[in-house]
Amino acid sequence: MSLDSETIHVRLREALSAERLAHAYLLLGMSSSQLESLAMRIAELLLGPRPEIHPDFHLARAESRLRRIPIERMRALMGMLALKPYRGRFRVALISDAERMCLGGGEAANSFLKTLEEPPEDVVILLTSTQPQMLLPTIASRCIRLNVRADRAAREPTDPREAEFLADWFTASEAPLLRAFRRAAILEAAVLGIRKEIEAEMSDGDQSEAEGIQTALVESAVDLRRERLLAKLEEAYAKEACLGEAEPRGGGIPGREIRILEELLRDLRAGLDPSLAYARACLEIEKSTK
Repeated sequence: MSLDSETIHVRLREALSAERLAHAYLLLGMSSSQLESLAMRIAELLLGPRPEIHPDFHLARAESRLRRIPIERMRALMGMLALKPYRGRFRVALISDAERMCLGGGEAANSFLKTLEEPPEDVVILLTSTQPQMLLPTIASRCIRLNVRADRAAREPTDPREAEFLADWFTASEAPLLRAFRRAAILEAAVLGIRKEIEAEMSDGDQSEAEGIQTALVESAVDLRRERLLAKLEEAYAKEACLGEAEPRGGGIPGREIRILEELLRDLRAGLDPSLAYARACLEIEKSTK
C-alpha cells in the first residue's frame, strides 16, 4: 500500500514520539526529487531545521559521470556513523537513489551491509529508490519499506525527452499492426538515444575504469533509464484507467496494457533480446484493443 508524503511524515513523527523509530527506512516511489524531499523532512524531525548543514547529517548520492555511489563514499559514511552524535540525539544518513550503490558489482552496497545489520542505537538511515528491483535483496530486507504515492507534480514527466516519447507513443495513428511496429520502433529509438547520451557522459573525464567495468556501468545506467521510461508509460495508462476515460489514448484496455508492460520488464530483466521483446509487447497491446 502506498501512502502520501504527508501521511508518512506524520506517522514517523508519531513513531519518534513513542520511541518506536526504526533504524532504517527505504522510501520507494516514482520521483527521486519527491523521495529526497520527504527524506529531508524526516531528517528535520530528527535534527531540527536545515538538516543539510547539521554536523550529524550525512548524504551519499551518485557522483560525477559514472552515476554511481562509490565504495569509498560508503566507507567514509560508515566511519562517520560509527561516531557518537556531535550535537543532539541522532546521526542521520540519507542515501539518495540507493540503487546506484549496487552498480559496478555492488561492492559499495555490500560494504554498507554491516552497518545496516548492526547499526549504532543513535543512527537513523534513510534510503530512497525509484528502482527497487536494482537493490540487493540483502539491503532492502534490512529496511522498513515505505511506498510513497506520487504527488501531482511528480506524476508529470519532467524530462522533455520523456514527454516527447509519450507524445509519439500515443499519437501513433496507423492501423493496429503497423501501429504496433511503429511503437516498437519509437521505444527502440528512445532507448538508443538514452544509450548514446550515457556513453557520451561516461566517455568524458578520466578513463580509470577497466573496460569491462565501464561496459557494465553503461548497461546498468541504460537499464535504469529504460525502466524509468516504461514506468512513465505505465503511469500514463494507469492515469487513464483512474479517470475512467471512455476512449483511452492508446485505444485499448488500460489494465491489460499495464500488465503487458510489466511482462515486458520481466522479459528484459531475464535477458530476452530487446527488439523482440519490444515487438512482442507492442503486438500484445494491439490485441487488447476493443
